[in-house]
Amino acid sequence: MLLIRDVLDKQMVDKEQNRIGKADGVVLSLSDGDAPKVAFIEMGGVTLSRRMGRRPHRFLLWLYRAAGKDDNITAFRVPWAKVRDVGIDIEVNVDRRETPLEQCQDWLKRHIVMWIPGGQS
Repeated sequence: MLLIRDVLDKQMVDKEQNRIGKADGVVLSLSDGDAPKVAFIEMGGVTLSRRMGRRPHRFLLWLYRAAGKDDNITAFRVPWAKVRDVGIDIEVNVDRRETPLEQCQDWLKRHIVMWIPGGQS
């Protein structure tokens, strides 16, 4: 498997085939004398903004602080052990209600979408 090609930016689905986000980053574990191993797949704007560069990352952190979020913002990590299949989508053995992504969508609906003309329909 080519990790970057086969994992990064792919759609992730939970055990009920609900879309839960994109694979924004890969976390490797390193130990002395062993080959690197995939530990986690990271999801979320923090990881994606880090990939995009310093300015987008600083803007996202400012946006989180303006929304009253904690300064210690982390990405959501799915353990590699919970990955069931890597194909067109990455199937993981998690429930979407366990992820903070649903909370983010609710916040966006309440604070952003409702102010867009036609957003309440």
